[in-house]
Amino acid sequence: MAVVAREVASTIDNTYGLLYIAVVVSTALYGAGILQFWMYIRKYHAKDPLIVKSLVIAVIICDTCQQSLLCHAVYEYLVASIANPAILPSVVNTLMIELFFSCAIATLVQQFYCWRIYKIGKSIILAGAVSLVSWSACVTLLVYSAKAVQLKAFSEVINLKKLSVAANTMSAVTDIIISAVLVVILHTAKTGFKRSTDLVNRLMVFTFNTGLPTSVCALVASICVAAFSETFLYIFFFLLLGRLYTNSILVTLNSREYIKSSSESASQEQYSLENSGVRARVPQMPTASRDAITIRIDTNTMHDNDLKSAH
Repeated sequence: MAVVAREVASTIDNTYGLLYIAVVVSTALYGAGILQFWMYIRKYHAKDPLIVKSLVIAVIICDTCQQSLLCHAVYEYLVASIANPAILPSVVNTLMIELFFSCAIATLVQQFYCWRIYKIGKSIILAGAVSLVSWSACVTLLVYSAKAVQLKAFSEVINLKKLSVAANTMSAVTDIIISAVLVVILHTAKTGFKRSTDLVNRLMVFTFNTGLPTSVCALVASICVAAFSETFLYIFFFLLLGRLYTNSILVTLNSREYIKSSSESASQEQYSLENSGVRARVPQMPTASRDAITIRIDTNTMHDNDLKSAH
């Protein structure tokens, strides 16, 4: 009896226990995202173009919907099941419906970064290729979500194991490709001057760090699906992806003031996120618009600024 009790406890810990922990961690990340959203509203909402504001609001709405559906599912499993234990082995629809919102968040954020690739690299072919990979991951996840929402029992989820691994792997690959492409493009923008190089290095590190959490989380989810498919360990990491994507895009947008101030203190160069350029600050001249989605290094201006400072 003692052995059986330990096995039951272990099963609960590996399934509904992990689902509960996922809600707790996800809620904390959701709160961080709302804080970032509030900071965005204060600093950039009035300045950014409509498409950027719409993107941010769409992501926040999807994030809120996913978090609400997740909380409802956990309530059903851990509270409502006390009066109706038959709920435990069944699939609560809200747990699967939230997958569609997770897919929407990931695709919106990835397409945002694809736009950055286009604005920085000025290559529609390169940006289009990365965007195509993102949409492929989106379609794969949509197919998985459509099949998962039809399931009646958790025992049937194992039938979608290969599709789940494919969806998470493609999402991770997309994030890795986006980060790698942005880092390479920024690296090629280096001018050879110390101040400009330091500036680009800062951007490269920032780009790498914003893409790392989602890539690692998706990869770990894929590994857990393959190795621990009988538990909810993969669900734990998968449920965090939406929050991580939301925080990623908001941190990217809110970091503009930090990057601008850092560049000004180092070399008096100013980032313009509207026209994707870096220009020297000219005294007594109106400040250029700083609203944008991407940061492009204007190497010619950097050369000019460094040459002037050398005289």
